[in-house]
Amino acid sequence: MIEPSAQIESLLTAVALKPGAAEGMRAMMQRESDFPNPLEAKLTGIALDPYGRCFADQVLDAYWSDEPRKQNTLSSIGVEREVIIGSGFHAAVYAAVRVLSGYPKPLVLERDERAGGTFAMTTRPTFHLNSRNRGGSAGLAGDQSASLNYLPGAPIQAANLSMLEYQTNTDMAFVIRLALAQYADVVTNATVLSVSRSGTGAEIEVEGRDPLMAGRVIDARGLGDPDEDGIANGTTILTFPQFMKRMAGMWPLRGMRRVAVVGGGDSAKCAVEALLGIGPQPFMAAAALDTVDRIDWYSDALPTTCEAWQLGIRGRYQAIGRYLRPDRLGARRLTVMDRRARPIALPGTGLIDGRTYDIVVLCTGNKETPIEGLGFDAFDEFEIPDANVVATTHYNLPAFRIGPHAKLPFTRREQEDGVADITANAVSMFRTAPMTAALAATLPAPQRDWGGPCRLLRDGAHLNGAYQRGRTDSVPSSSPLIRQPGFVM
Repeated sequence: MIEPSAQIESLLTAVALKPGAAEGMRAMMQRESDFPNPLEAKLTGIALDPYGRCFADQVLDAYWSDEPRKQNTLSSIGVEREVIIGSGFHAAVYAAVRVLSGYPKPLVLERDERAGGTFAMTTRPTFHLNSRNRGGSAGLAGDQSASLNYLPGAPIQAANLSMLEYQTNTDMAFVIRLALAQYADVVTNATVLSVSRSGTGAEIEVEGRDPLMAGRVIDARGLGDPDEDGIANGTTILTFPQFMKRMAGMWPLRGMRRVAVVGGGDSAKCAVEALLGIGPQPFMAAAALDTVDRIDWYSDALPTTCEAWQLGIRGRYQAIGRYLRPDRLGARRLTVMDRRARPIALPGTGLIDGRTYDIVVLCTGNKETPIEGLGFDAFDEFEIPDANVVATTHYNLPAFRIGPHAKLPFTRREQEDGVADITANAVSMFRTAPMTAALAATLPAPQRDWGGPCRLLRDGAHLNGAYQRGRTDSVPSSSPLIRQPGFVM
């Protein structure tokens, strides 16, 4: 049974005392017997009540932004504590499994004012997740009994939050934020500038604050920041996060008649869904008021016809394809321009190949924002005892990269199983969450006598400079992760 943390207890009390916010929580307690524990029932009730969830999010933000609490949290850091950079999905996975394995809460440093990572970029829902909403535990794509949005150890799972086939970003964000409230100490508005060796641990330089000492650093910064090459101006040329934040505001499509989207990945598809009206309902938006008449989609990697789209694009994005078919008069709102493009910002408009647009949405990939001492080339693949590579580790610091930030290639097993057939699966939660969980369950406590990557870790886990790709099975049965209820590799 999960005992609520002090922050979760405070959250439950605040919701219970707020008029109107506790209705969902009280109603769900009528079905308490359907849940593994009362805490999950209460949090599910809050999550399913729009007002209750909104208020709970405000309570979490207020707690994490409190400056005296931040100072107390930072002053308590020592050389035996772990620090996680980033507050997204993998930060929550690592923290949850770490605490459930008997280790102290890690400190999470988030540079933005709102914790939760990419999914928490907006307070209102603006895009749908890639994987279907299913109950159950962790598993691989194709397993109908597995939840592909499963967060190991979380107080509640994404499947507790809605019945939508594809859930929204804010559903996943709420799950992540509750997990952080349960298993981590979070400091927001904390930008890490550098990490360097200090004795047996690491010294972390944080902008505007005194240096921190840590026994281990976990770099969980996800995919990185938009790779817009200085083109985006935030008004007529927007990155994907900027566009999603616009979609979370009032009348987001007002005055937008001609729009261009540049890029062919999942972010671009989500942007097109928002423009077509097949994404989550925007705030105060209606077709009678604001409709985008023309969307030009610049990509040389996408089908250009409805028929080709149906054959070549996975089911999650099939709804877009019908807009590639002209109507009876030969007109259509969406056109895939089979080429790449580089927009130019003009006063009040965006320009591509002589065409002007009200806005241009750039979805051209991501790049890493450097932190001194944590460059990608300083890391090598890291194995747990059974020869699974689950992360990368620094050659000279007690530091690891996890999740998409580790950029681990597909294994031979994943290629044989078809996981590698979809390129985007490389960063999918169902693929990377078990890796992060296995690392958290396998690593020993930070060691005062840490001697670099050549030092063998508990049960034989080590940096494998001569790693032979393709050797991957499961977490060893002796791992603390396996003993966590409800988690299946």
